[in-house]
Amino acid sequence: MSTSIVWDKNMPRYKIIGNKIQLMDTRFDHYSDEALSFFSKLESLAGSPPPIALTDTQELTEWRNRQWKEFSEAIENCRHKIQAINYSISLIESEIKNPPIPRFKLPMDLEEKEFFDDIVLFEFESFLFQILFFMDVFVHLLKLFYPVLNSKDKYRIGFKGRGVEGRGVAGKGTSDALRGAGEVELADYIDDEVEKWIQVIYDLRNEIVHHSRVRNLQMFLIGKNGLNAPKFSDNGMDLLEYCKNTYENLKIFLNNIDNDFLFSKADSFYEIK
Repeated sequence: MSTSIVWDKNMPRYKIIGNKIQLMDTRFDHYSDEALSFFSKLESLAGSPPPIALTDTQELTEWRNRQWKEFSEAIENCRHKIQAINYSISLIESEIKNPPIPRFKLPMDLEEKEFFDDIVLFEFESFLFQILFFMDVFVHLLKLFYPVLNSKDKYRIGFKGRGVEGRGVAGKGTSDALRGAGEVELADYIDDEVEKWIQVIYDLRNEIVHHSRVRNLQMFLIGKNGLNAPKFSDNGMDLLEYCKNTYENLKIFLNNIDNDFLFSKADSFYEIK
């Protein structure tokens, strides 16, 4: 299959793969570069099946090819979602740096006025969804190394909330399945990360879904001392800072799972269990 990239200074850049044309948004090329950095070592370890040996059966060869195809698709899907997460952050940052604030004077008896910007809320909602979408896509990669996660119940495995004492707990079905198969260390790590930062994402996403806004999310405040960017009023954290910190937590989460759990399984990735 041939691939070519076409560039004209007066036209958008795009690449041709076979009979498909894919537009490439040059404004966000660095997000593609960032996404490609994920799973690169894992890809080098398990990114292609071993050469076919004379003793290999057709069944083994076909299974290895399926394994390779599923692995490649899972990596590509994960990177695509990482790119989408970064894209959402960039739009939030752009809107905050260039807010559509009307120019008017505050009444003398008003200390400050909150200016609501729906675009920021919409993009924050997109950011939350993309994070959780990524977590579910990432589980498809984990399934290839931990077959116990191959469940017919699509609502059990993943990072959808599972009821615990009347509250949805993100990733509970995944960690329970791993723990039941004796993979206690990975299950404990996932539970720790859920408690640390993933559960907050899940709760915020649900809040937007059910109430169309986030409680304690304070939009732009226009006061006598100027403009204050959106923040969470209960803890004072800047919204953009929260998004960037969450992304850093995601990177640490993925790197730790790669280093501590997946690399050791790469050598036997193409062996039928």
